[in-house]
Amino acid sequence: MNIKRIALIIFLSYLFKTSNAQFELKIKSNHTHDSIAYLRGVVFDDKNFIPKDTLALYKGLNTVKNSKAIVGGIYFLYFPKSKKKLFLTLENNDKISLSISDADYLNTIQSNSIKNDSFFAYQRLEASLSNIDSSYELQIKQGKKFNLAQKAAFFESKNMQLITARSAMMKTIKSTSALYLYFDALNKLDASVPNKRKFEERFNFIQALDIGAPKLLFTPVLRPIITEYLSYYPLQADSIVKGVDSIMIRLDCKGKSYPYIFDQLSKILKNREIQNNTNAYFYFINKYVKENKCKFLDPKLEKQFLEELNQLKQLTAQDTSVNIILKDTAGVNQNLHDFAKSYDLTVITFFDPTCEHCKVELPRMDSTIKLLEKQLVLTIGKFTICNDMGTQPAFWKSFITEHHLDYNYVHVSLGTNNEIRKAYDAYTNPLFYIIDKNGKFISKKLSVNTLKKTLIAYIQSPK
Repeated sequence: MNIKRIALIIFLSYLFKTSNAQFELKIKSNHTHDSIAYLRGVVFDDKNFIPKDTLALYKGLNTVKNSKAIVGGIYFLYFPKSKKKLFLTLENNDKISLSISDADYLNTIQSNSIKNDSFFAYQRLEASLSNIDSSYELQIKQGKKFNLAQKAAFFESKNMQLITARSAMMKTIKSTSALYLYFDALNKLDASVPNKRKFEERFNFIQALDIGAPKLLFTPVLRPIITEYLSYYPLQADSIVKGVDSIMIRLDCKGKSYPYIFDQLSKILKNREIQNNTNAYFYFINKYVKENKCKFLDPKLEKQFLEELNQLKQLTAQDTSVNIILKDTAGVNQNLHDFAKSYDLTVITFFDPTCEHCKVELPRMDSTIKLLEKQLVLTIGKFTICNDMGTQPAFWKSFITEHHLDYNYVHVSLGTNNEIRKAYDAYTNPLFYIIDKNGKFISKKLSVNTLKKTLIAYIQSPK
């Protein structure tokens, strides 16, 4: 084979590769603080990403070629040494050149892309307003509480500047591009102030966004959209499921976004801040897994959901709690239903002494119960179950002593009793239930924040 033919084959091979590259990204680096960077694609929110390539910045020039067609979305360069992120947008058939230098990548970056120049300018504006975020975080740490309206007022000046900047940039970007969709969604988020009584605003917010759009999945904004929309609904199962249904009905179950949104909604419905969340979660899994004709889950994962559904079915159907007879700290058997007869109401708690969340939640629940007993003139017992078979008795007892959990308490250990664990779906900690004197459920899987509302509703309900 002669040299000309070899050269021709090499050239044609190169031509084939470049012609099939669905995007090409060149990065020129000069004296950068980091020796490497990772190129990653954003998916669903700012915590999920698709790893694409590792760039050796010390080489001075890197070229990334993607041979498969892409949907288009937001990508970022992550610099592991300096812990910085630099966001850019990539679409199918893009050929983008960037150059970075020194340590201040955002202010030194240059590009051959108008849309990415706009994106970098936007990120510089965001960085200049970061002091507002820092001030808010400081006030939260100092114990100040903000409702949704107060939070919106705090960030109003920042949001208005960002909305104005994005709107101006959107005039220079194609309306079908991922960056345009991203900026448009951010504008609607920043302009939104959830109010559980403003049904029209709630409707307008979700109608204005195509949450099933493939490109929107590959931005960090889809998860905040879902959270924002559900913030318009009261934290009660019958309300939240209406919001969930109105989201799911807008999605193509074979679309890329569907599994991500399903997963997020399943986590939201487990939130103990939602009253009767067990019923809401049961409804969701029954409708969108068991009865769903579109099979979108991995078979193993689907099986897990269906097993969980069977456990929930028993729990939601129960009016009366399954009795619990377990040994207390002294090794004496204690009977839940006998214990409950001594009080107007009894709070059943499942916890793990090694759980950091339990260390906060149990003392909070205890102090709230004591306060509500006085306010509502009720006696409330506390049947508290150590839900970890590996905990040493000494550590369990020290947890009780350290947090002063001794007023109207019985402390028992579940050990390996899986039947009780199944009956109460006690596979996470902490869990709180309320029963009456007769062992009947008043509320299942509630939180400290929903306790008062639950007790008031119980007092006011006809007996």
